[in-house]
Parts: sequence; structure tokens; C-alpha cells
Amino acid sequence: MKDTQSQQALFLITVNTQDHGDLDTTVMRSGIEQAVDIGRREGMLTALEDETTELGAITVSNPPSPADALILMLGKDIAATPEARRAVERAVAALKREFPRERIVVLTEEDRIHLIAGMVATRQSWENSGDGWISDVMYHGYDGYGNSPDVVLLEAAFCENPILAHLVNDADRLGVLRVLARAEVLDIICSPERAQPVEDFEAFACHVASAVGPMTGEGRTSRPADVLEALQLHGLILNRLGARLGIEEDPEEEETEAPHS
Repeated sequence: MKDTQSQQALFLITVNTQDHGDLDTTVMRSGIEQAVDIGRREGMLTALEDETTELGAITVSNPPSPADALILMLGKDIAATPEARRAVERAVAALKREFPRERIVVLTEEDRIHLIAGMVATRQSWENSGDGWISDVMYHGYDGYGNSPDVVLLEAAFCENPILAHLVNDADRLGVLRVLARAEVLDIICSPERAQPVEDFEAFACHVASAVGPMTGEGRTSRPADVLEALQLHGLILNRLGARLGIEEDPEEEETEAPHS
């Protein structure tokens, strides 16, 4: 006797609601069950002469994230462990990062080279100039940024682990400062859509100063023209960052008005 197992099909129904507080999955499930029953009897789901297909139990859920939705769909195929969940979350994050619906392009190829050089120097500094950090890469992996969208690269360079203190030469310092001075770049890294947006003006101003300091401080060897540009970029970045974060100018730093004659 041939043992045949029924094939299961999984359907995902997406429902948009303006107020999640009014979402009643019990009522929704009842409505969907009725719709499916009507669809089957009218021949919209299976052929009218089909007597073998049975529609089983229907479950309606409201997963809070794409990762939760994927875990729900794969529930019968993957182990319900924290490790499996983290793997699903990494996979979803990689898809969102590599294939965004809209790719914002603000960086040139030279900009990307300077940013990635800074990210490399930052990671090397984690192990006090050693190579022990490579073992962390082998165990846990790092995403490659060479082909990442501009938004992902900017977020990694300025939001997650700011690279400004680890730039090793004036060319990279100026290249990164030029990128950071752009209003559209500050809009991106300060946006609440980032996982770790730039919100603390004073803290980020310290990061910027750490990139400018080697070019303008005591014992510098930078060319005068580069020093001037670094100072100009420094002021521009702080002014635009303050405006973006709604930081009011300190009254004591404002120019005093000339006395009336």
C-alpha cells in the first residue's frame, strides 16, 4: 500500500490597520474563515469537482516585525531556539540592507573609500593594534560594506561605531569631514529611522573634534591649506548638526550688540 502524505500550502494574509489598538484577531479570523468557506464553495480556491482538498484550521496573527513573520511561516521547519531567531533576524536585516526599496545615493566612490578606510582603522584599534579582532570576524562575521547602500555605510561609519577618532591620515580625515559636512548626510545619521541615531550634540561634537585635532593641534604636520579646510569643515558640521538637532546657540557666545549712540 502506497503511503501518500498530503502537501500543505501556507498562505500569508496581510492586513493594514490605522489603529493597532483596535485590531481584534478573533473577529478577523472569523471573517477570514467565512471568506475562505465562501471562496471554496464558489470554486475560487479549488475546482468545483475537487473533493480531495481540505482547508484546515486558520490562524490569524499580528507579527510585530518581518523577522517575526518569517519565524511564524517557518515554524514547522526550524527549531524554536534563540540562535534560530537571531539567524532569522540577521537574514532579514541583510535583505533589507542589500535590497532596500529606495536606494539613496549621496556618496561618490572616493567618499566610500575614505569611510571604509576609517571603519577598518576603527576595528583594528579594538585590539590595541593587534590582529585578535580577526578571530571575532571568523566566529561571528561582519557584513561587507563594499557594495552596501550609502545609508547603510553612513550609519555604520557615524552611528554605530564612529570612525572619526581612528582616521590615520589627513586625506581620510578631510575626506570623511567633507562627507559629514553635507546637510543630507546629517539628515540621514540623525534620522529616527536609524537604529542608533545621532542625538547627543556634545558627544558627537567630541567625535568631530577628534578628527580635526590632529590637523590643527600642537605638533601638527598638516599643510596650511588642509588645516584651513579642516577648520572650516569643523565649523560647518557643528552649525548644521546643531540646527538639525534643534540646539539653540549659547547667548554668551553670541556677538554683543553695539551700544546705541
